[in-house]
Amino acid sequence: MIRCGGAVGDRQIVPAAVIAAIPDAPESYAGRVRFPAAPPSAPATLLSHDYWWILNDPYGSFMASGIHGQRFFVSPGLETVIVHYGSQVMSPAVPVPPLVPAFLQIGARLRRTR
Repeated sequence: MIRCGGAVGDRQIVPAAVIAAIPDAPESYAGRVRFPAAPPSAPATLLSHDYWWILNDPYGSFMASGIHGQRFFVSPGLETVIVHYGSQVMSPAVPVPPLVPAFLQIGARLRRTR
């Protein structure tokens, strides 16, 4: 429903303007951060906006991220939604798994096979 602009079939469940506002943060918005595994010199590529992580990719992807490893990834350009369940408490010493690149690869692969 979110990937489809708030609609299910021909029925609008959530106003399209609400869905369109998710990745639409002002350019001057101060919530920009870098991926956790990125070196300190890397540019800030993620934007935190209204509890969503906006990815800087060509597909308009965004993601919700839970404290224990849950992820809700939406990529309108790849026509992909991925839900990743998690229930682990990870130590800060454990590297963060590269889930976003994996989600993008899954979406790109699925897009090629359609």
